[in-house]
Amino acid sequence: MSMIAAVQRRLLVLMLLCYLLAGVLPAPGERLRESALHVPMVLLAVMLFNAGLGVRVADLRAVAGRPVRLVLGIAANALLPLLVLPVVALCLRTWPDPAEAEGLVVGLMLVLAMPIAGGAASWGQSAGGNVPLVVAMVIGSTLLSPLTVPFGIRVAGGLVGPGGTGALDDTERIDTVARTGAGVFALVAVVLPCLAGIVVRIALGEGRVRRVLPSVKAVNLVNILLLCYINAAGALGQALSRPDPDLLILALALSGAVCCLTFRCGRWLSRWTRCDRQDTVSLTFATGMNNSSAAAVLATGWFSHRPEVLLPILSYSLLQKIVAGAAGRTPRPRVREAAV
Repeated sequence: MSMIAAVQRRLLVLMLLCYLLAGVLPAPGERLRESALHVPMVLLAVMLFNAGLGVRVADLRAVAGRPVRLVLGIAANALLPLLVLPVVALCLRTWPDPAEAEGLVVGLMLVLAMPIAGGAASWGQSAGGNVPLVVAMVIGSTLLSPLTVPFGIRVAGGLVGPGGTGALDDTERIDTVARTGAGVFALVAVVLPCLAGIVVRIALGEGRVRRVLPSVKAVNLVNILLLCYINAAGALGQALSRPDPDLLILALALSGAVCCLTFRCGRWLSRWTRCDRQDTVSLTFATGMNNSSAAAVLATGWFSHRPEVLLPILSYSLLQKIVAGAAGRTPRPRVREAAV
């Protein structure tokens, strides 16, 4: 087994170790986040450039001939948060601290408003899904993100503002993010790097790209782990300095419930549209997986002083990989007992 494959197999454990390091030693991560180089944005852009570099244009052309599944997956990923978040906000009305509840709502909306995660293609491939379809959904969702991300944040602002679950002191900040910050962020840090990677792949040709892909995968793994540490440094450092077990448990429970629901909705949609198994796997992962790294970078840029916004994003980042692993397992066929 190669070193890259070994790291990929243990990625979840390594992410947990990065979170632990961020909680115990947050200072270097906070310095990197606050540096003039905007390190998290650069790391995210490099990661999405590498994701674009891994896209085969021929696969996208093949999917274009069957647009129904493609549109359904992109629409489900974009619209599902608009149905889920109001229910979450309603359930949190009884939480004793309205500011904490609203921070959790904003954090969940930030991650759910992000485009489909590039990792959905890898998980879909491992589960025997239609990989070109997943890749096309990722690209389509990414291209729409300058519209869908600000819209999702506006919805979150409506839920936590006047008439929402309470009086959040960051309501104006949410409005600012929705009006300007989120759209620009999605365009500059998500769309353009991904498109640049696709263009570079076309320019280099398939042969040259295949030779550099192992190095690209290695850089991506380093990026993922470094982003985990930097994004978690502020939130977990503050959470551990002022422990609030109830809030941590609530963030994990909400993230897990919403994550399982999104995957389950993908299964329901695939049954409703009578997909074959390959398309079912693709639709399930496209509906259930969001780019949590992009959500964490946006959250640390605007809400670094509010750990309750980052906690559900960090939780979701871990839990969606666990749920994806469970969703990708092929169910064992039932063995009938022999007639006596």
